[in-house]
Amino acid sequence: MRPRPRHVFFFALGLAVLGAAASACSDTQGTGTGPGGANEDAGTDAPAAVTLRIDPPETTLTLDLSGTAPAIPHRAYAKREGEAEVDVTSEVEWFVGNPALADVVGGNVSVKGIGGKSKVFATYDGVTAEASLTLTLRGDVFLPGTDASTKASFDAAPADPDPANAPALEYPEDGVVLPANLPPIEAQWTPGGDSNVYRVRITSPDILDITLFTTGRELVFPADVWTKVAQSSPDVAVSLSVDGLGPNAMLRAGSPRSLTVASDGIDESAIYVWQSSTGSFRVLDIIKGTDVPLPTNSPALSSGQPCSGCHRISRDGKRFAYSFDGGNFNFGALAYDDTQKLYASTISPSPAVRGTYAAFNPLEDNTRPAMIYTSPDNVPQNTPGTVRLLLVDPDTNQPIANNLAEAIGELPTAVGHATLMPDWSPGGDFVVFTAYDNNSNYVRLLGDDTVLGSIVEMSVKYMADGSFQFGTPKVLVAAPPAPGTNPDTGENNVLPSISPDGAAISFTRADGWWSIKTQQSLINLSGRIAVVRRSDGTVLELGRGAPNGPEKVWSSTWSQWAPSVGKKWVWLAYASERPYGHKLTPQNTPACGLVQGQRQCKQLWITALDREKLAAGTADPSQPAFWIPGQSITAQYVSPQWTVAVIDAPK
Repeated sequence: MRPRPRHVFFFALGLAVLGAAASACSDTQGTGTGPGGANEDAGTDAPAAVTLRIDPPETTLTLDLSGTAPAIPHRAYAKREGEAEVDVTSEVEWFVGNPALADVVGGNVSVKGIGGKSKVFATYDGVTAEASLTLTLRGDVFLPGTDASTKASFDAAPADPDPANAPALEYPEDGVVLPANLPPIEAQWTPGGDSNVYRVRITSPDILDITLFTTGRELVFPADVWTKVAQSSPDVAVSLSVDGLGPNAMLRAGSPRSLTVASDGIDESAIYVWQSSTGSFRVLDIIKGTDVPLPTNSPALSSGQPCSGCHRISRDGKRFAYSFDGGNFNFGALAYDDTQKLYASTISPSPAVRGTYAAFNPLEDNTRPAMIYTSPDNVPQNTPGTVRLLLVDPDTNQPIANNLAEAIGELPTAVGHATLMPDWSPGGDFVVFTAYDNNSNYVRLLGDDTVLGSIVEMSVKYMADGSFQFGTPKVLVAAPPAPGTNPDTGENNVLPSISPDGAAISFTRADGWWSIKTQQSLINLSGRIAVVRRSDGTVLELGRGAPNGPEKVWSSTWSQWAPSVGKKWVWLAYASERPYGHKLTPQNTPACGLVQGQRQCKQLWITALDREKLAAGTADPSQPAFWIPGQSITAQYVSPQWTVAVIDAPK
């Protein structure tokens, strides 16, 4: 067969056509009744075999950031044995393998303004042919203080021989995985010598080559550019690099980092968090990038109130419970009022009701409203006592018949019968909690602190008489005995949270007492996030498998799952003291209410967990975390509760 022309298009700025190259391509063939199949019973009167080809067989198109280009014409040609080839362009069925990239009508391919690779297909008489399509998105963005002459200076600059002068990326972290619908992130970097202008590049072979010029040490990607990046290369790592140029006009080339924008997005949800630096509850909408006060009519929850943390919210976002006034544990509850568009008080906090860490029955519409929470003994700090789980009506605080005490009594003595921090599964069929031995160890503050804690689960069933029946407890994660007689050095497993599919439990693992042994002690800063798989009890400490690595150093705590899962990823939020570029570090942390040994303000972060690794094996399923947009850099956020959003945050 004679070679056919391979068309190469280049549309950048002026949309100029650069030319064409020749290449040969074999035909996609098929015979008989199906694509590529054969009719074994075909006789001499059977139709002759058909071959089908598309011209051009390969197309490479470079788009500028406007993403516009004329339609790319394709023709389809069919040939039967012994017959001349005929043009069947108008008779074939055309389609594009990746419809997000382009449309095809009558052989004319119309691009949608993003980069990527796909196939163009044509089907005729049971035979399918294909042609390749490669779209490269390329362009320059000049931010204030830069222009085309800045680009020319970078292009002409000789390399600086000293690599120490190169800028170094601080954020995002290398290898981070971001959800498809996350707002534009902010890149941050060290200046690198005396550099005063920077070139930021996002590249992916044959798909992306975008360069941004700026004079700052950080850059929030323009929304339109970020959207095109996310759409052009889903689930494929792209390279992010920063180069510098200083007064000596020498090029300082920084080392690249990789980032991946997943095809999985984050659902319509919100994080309800205690902002301890202002004494208020906040609602974070991750996708809108907003941070607004919790709408409520409860006078106890006005800004500036004493500690009201240890809060929990129902999985449908309509019920809310909290502890008020710090160690006094006055317990309050709210329910969302759709008419008023706020959380209305159902149980007002008072010394008469002491409780914390509530979990709500997710099946209340089909069974009955119910709330399980931690009830501490009313004893002075640092004196013996215990904590137990109670089951009540969240509107009236009246007890609901159950066998909780009897079921918990079946726990081994070594695990302990002091129980707190419950979570109720999305399917409503089991609960998890932390248990510890209060007979051997009492803690600073009942209801909040633990020692040598274990993670336990129990089945739960709603009965016809309106009661709840709990099954025999199962220890998922048992705290090993402390070395010697000092529980300060023992493993502590606290704050369990159930994944949206019920298959895994995340929790905080710490060394020693959680969180303060005595009122004068420093906060336990050894917290890191771990996950236990319910099917086999495998515990996976997150943080790329480094048992003494950064997650432990950064005091990462209070993990909470996104309400839904993606095809490849599930998302886990937590509070952490990890640095956010150069804007928030132990060296420049603002006055945000640091207490008892904290090094910097806690902020909220999210890590993507690989679902396949989470379901089997022992490999760390986590990816480097990303900072949640919309937070105030001068505030401290603790105890995120991630659930379905029921309020509309301002845009």
